[in-house]
Amino acid sequence: WHPGRADHVRAIPHMPSRKFHIRTDMEGVSGVVNLHQVTPGSDEYQQAREWYMAELLALVEGLLEGGATDVSIYDEHWFGRNVDVARLPAGVRVLAGKPPYRADWAGGLDRTHAGMILHGLHSMAGTGEVLCHTYEPDFAAIALNGRQVGEIGVETAIAGDAGVPLVLVCADSAGLAEARALVPGVPGVVTKISQSATGAECRALVDVVRDLREAGRQVAAALPPVAVFAVRGPVRLDCTFVEGAYLDVLRERQAGSFVRRDTLRLTAPTVTAAWADYWQMKLAVQAELARRARA
Repeated sequence: WHPGRADHVRAIPHMPSRKFHIRTDMEGVSGVVNLHQVTPGSDEYQQAREWYMAELLALVEGLLEGGATDVSIYDEHWFGRNVDVARLPAGVRVLAGKPPYRADWAGGLDRTHAGMILHGLHSMAGTGEVLCHTYEPDFAAIALNGRQVGEIGVETAIAGDAGVPLVLVCADSAGLAEARALVPGVPGVVTKISQSATGAECRALVDVVRDLREAGRQVAAALPPVAVFAVRGPVRLDCTFVEGAYLDVLRERQAGSFVRRDTLRLTAPTVTAAWADYWQMKLAVQAELARRARA
């Protein structure tokens, strides 16, 4: 990691474009303190989805009011079918269904964007903070070039591959602190203050919505002076998993890539390429697990 090296991290002195990309999740939304609330099909999901959409819409509308000319959203939560497209302003686009990243395609994010925004994210697995986890229940930990990160770190590094800065984080207090450890000074909106793994001091939605709208407006009007978070290649991606059927099948299929019984190691020129490689492995394992369940 070389956060001070000018050849890997650059400050953003001006607005190169007015395109913004949002990665959005649900666990970091105010009022959400239990996974049951954000599990599609549960009796509490629709209420949590309303809170989620209120936050997301406020953020998008603030960006447009601040001068954004292009806003795209990648739905990160569960199956990627959470955004209500009927409520989005004209011209805003959503990448739904979680299309896999590729080495040359990072979920719709590219170097033409002025900045990436993280909305509704949370701290990594093992922190003990509210709803902490890393992407999916099968992960115990992820490390990039030896540094432990969660989905905040992975997504920020993927943006860094394209030279795009993280310009705003809307999350619980622990999620924002995690982001600022990677990108000092990144603006943020705290939706709730973590008090335990299943408890938080949740702010009134009206207050969160007001702050998100204003934060979006400010970021679109003038980019904050933050640095691009980039990881020097070759990248070493270490994925550690909890014991279970997923790990068993992954180990069967990728035995040569395991450096410990529970840890898969991938190397690639960029974080995006490494994560894209893992994504294809994940899809293959999920397909095999589904096949065995049908047998």
